[in-house]
Amino acid sequence: MARRDVRPGRALELRTPSDVLIQQLDDAVQQIIRAVAELEDPELVRVDAWSARDTLGHIAFWHESFARNVSALADGRQPDVLEGTYPDLNRRGVEESRTASAAQIAERITQAQAVIRECILGLPGDTRIPYRKGSRDYSPDEHLIIVRDHIHAHRHRIEQARRRRR
Repeated sequence: MARRDVRPGRALELRTPSDVLIQQLDDAVQQIIRAVAELEDPELVRVDAWSARDTLGHIAFWHESFARNVSALADGRQPDVLEGTYPDLNRRGVEESRTASAAQIAERITQAQAVIRECILGLPGDTRIPYRKGSRDYSPDEHLIIVRDHIHAHRHRIEQARRRRR
């Protein structure tokens, strides 16, 4: 069950256990994969500057990075953290997926999610997970929340783009 942080002077904050957060991330991953799979042609559905398939490639790129980082930490190794600006890394992620089908990209995301699920719950709560060189590190729960919300935001934009095409 979620706990509320009601310390004086602090904004009301919902505290959710890690196992619930990982389940929410599992759900977010399945929802975005399903949203793209339901499109007749994910390459033709424009979502901001990308296609729906490109958006999935963007998510795969960052999700695989997250999986590599938590796997390294779980194994006691130093993660090989992405370096570069967000626009450059986002462009790289999309470009690396350009020759793959939406189904192939979805499988990469699913595999990365399995690694995240396997590794993150075993990390101590005070572990700091790097995201990108030059950005701050996150606790396991913070990282789960950020990634879950990032995926949800992209899913909503895909669904909006699908509705515009009707």
